[in-house]
Amino acid sequence: MNTILKDINLLPVIFGYAEIHYRLKYLKPRYYRKLPEIIADVPSRIVKKITNKIPVLIIVKDADLFPIILENVFVEILTAEKEIRKNFAFGKKIAVAYYSQILEIDLKDISTEQVLSVKVNFEISEHGKKYTFTNDNYYGIKSDFRCYYSENGLPYPQNWFAGEPHFHSNFTADQVEFGSDIVATKKLAKAMGLKWFFVTDHSYDLDDAETNYLKNDKNLPKWEKMLAEAKQSDEEDFRVLAGEEVSIGNDKKKNVHLLIVNQPEFIFGDGDSAEKWFHNKPHNYLAQLSEIVGNSGVLTIAAHPQEKVPFLQKILLRRGNWSEIDYRRSGIRFLQIVNNSEMSEITKAIIYWKNLLLKGYKFFILAGNDAHGNFNVMRQIKIPFWKLFTSHKQIFGKFQTVFHFPQNDPINGLQNGEIIIGNGPFLNFGIKIKETVFPIGSTVNGESGKLFFETETTPEFGEIRKMDLFVGDYRNKTEKQISQVVNGMELTFPRNGYLRMSLETSRNGVVFTNPIWIENSIK
Repeated sequence: MNTILKDINLLPVIFGYAEIHYRLKYLKPRYYRKLPEIIADVPSRIVKKITNKIPVLIIVKDADLFPIILENVFVEILTAEKEIRKNFAFGKKIAVAYYSQILEIDLKDISTEQVLSVKVNFEISEHGKKYTFTNDNYYGIKSDFRCYYSENGLPYPQNWFAGEPHFHSNFTADQVEFGSDIVATKKLAKAMGLKWFFVTDHSYDLDDAETNYLKNDKNLPKWEKMLAEAKQSDEEDFRVLAGEEVSIGNDKKKNVHLLIVNQPEFIFGDGDSAEKWFHNKPHNYLAQLSEIVGNSGVLTIAAHPQEKVPFLQKILLRRGNWSEIDYRRSGIRFLQIVNNSEMSEITKAIIYWKNLLLKGYKFFILAGNDAHGNFNVMRQIKIPFWKLFTSHKQIFGKFQTVFHFPQNDPINGLQNGEIIIGNGPFLNFGIKIKETVFPIGSTVNGESGKLFFETETTPEFGEIRKMDLFVGDYRNKTEKQISQVVNGMELTFPRNGYLRMSLETSRNGVVFTNPIWIENSIK
């Protein structure tokens, strides 16, 4: 009985493609199938300027346990003009642990600025028996694909680079979830108009044996392969950098998550891995972070620091949240406060950050999606051993982190601090004092200055309908909102505080800037 409770309740929060084959001796999941997981995925957006072919990702997992013949894949795309139909004949036996392939369908005769409806129909056979299904073979769920076909893509000016800082590849694979491979992810990310992503697989998955996620391997073969694949995929025009989502202890000796990117040595962390009963103490602690990392070329980011932890995870996984003590002791500068594209949760995250700013903290915010694959639809385990469900909350690249820098260098670009976050529209601002313009992320000293901003949107996001300037005053612990802003307007600064801006569009586009800080010594 204890074993069953352990495996049901010690499961992590699940954001990825669902692992359906994990079972106990006397308990088999309701969604269990004697077939591999077979899923299709498509990006939420493709950009004609980059490619006029929509990439369709096919993944087959656990076929080493359940071999199949992939007979045919039939793709249907419904557009405003016509329906496109294309059959891909395979007749191929698949018997490996992880298989993926990208199919491409030509859209050159289809007009842009419209939403495409996509269906991917599979025909497989297993021991002479044939099966057909659409988009995936998961039990009890339905996945509908929608892809926006954009002419020019995201409206970011030159030297602004949009990307995904929190992504799990197929090296995150355990009892309940798995991700997509790095090579395929890069192909889909480029088609979306992104310029970079970080591979941040769980530390408690990267120390596993390749063939057994419940057994560790001191030689770290998964870590080494992940590093090699990321390095091979990394190019000047599209950056792929390896990292980890490390489980690490906070001030209360609870497990929290930390993204460490561009770190050459593996950082252990398995406190909330659910691999061993009652083994949930942190391996390392945030107070030791400078000793663990200590390299200026390494980027450290607090992962979803304010996200609510479910009660059972608090008790059984010893999971907790970041606190102000943790921020101070770790010396962290970057908070990935946005972890999905749900606007109600994003609003709460911005309020959380604002309250930290008003206390005088200089934190830069980043946005990610914690996507384990999930380019169009999340398929998740809702109730372990019982129920799956779908959602659109955590989709790769849906909410982006965008930095301004002379070249596509995510580490130095983010550390430079000129960063905005959003789901597509563009907003940048600066403060001009005399002849000097101070950009986002900088610090000004003075009593007043002129506001300058630039905006851009596309048909995908609609017209700009709201833009706000926020003036934070440390002395009064208040943030003033100014909704009527014009270029060149004169601003009077608080003695010490910050300025930040936000923008909304008519089609649910949003963007938030990081601050310009005010440190005014004038009396």
